Amino acid sequence: MKKWFSQASANDTKIWITLYFIVDLVLAYFVAFVYPPKALLVNAPAMVKWVTFGSSAIGLVIGLFLSTYIGYLIYFIWRSILHEEPANTAATKRSFYLTTCLSGILVSLVHLVMIIITGGVINQTVTIILAVVSAIVTAALIYTFFTVLLHKIKLGRAVALTLLVIDLIPTIIGLFR
Repeated sequence: MKKWFSQASANDTKIWITLYFIVDLVLAYFVAFVYPPKALLVNAPAMVKWVTFGSSAIGLVIGLFLSTYIGYLIYFIWRSILHEEPANTAATKRSFYLTTCLSGILVSLVHLVMIIITGGVINQTVTIILAVVSAIVTAALIYTFFTVLLHKIKLGRAVALTLLVIDLIPTIIGLFR
């Protein structure tokens, strides 16, 4: 696995981005059409379900780019604070794209399986667990990419910890509502 992390290429990024979109679109299809939320979409007209599916697809694209460039901004800030030499820009962005895709695919597959098992009824506990798993996997992946691909251990630790905290903030806020 370490070998793959050290040799992640642009082709790998394209493959994982494609898989990310496929898996998340299947999840969006299941949520909008197969097992819609009972209170919201079960008796809704088809147009509402299509709008839900379409907005999910748009959200996937926007989410991928936002998470990548927010991560890159965090990297840039920590690089300035720690006075580190810049890493290869393409490899750094590739690390953030791959981290988002791998984490997203893992969580989406688990979410899809849970939707199928429960017949579309996902409770708050499962959602919180998935959010925490997503945050931990994201932090672990970005740390691995920074240490193995970019050879920036201290910077990787700082970026991973910051991303972990940022990813957990909405979950923590949701617990106290």
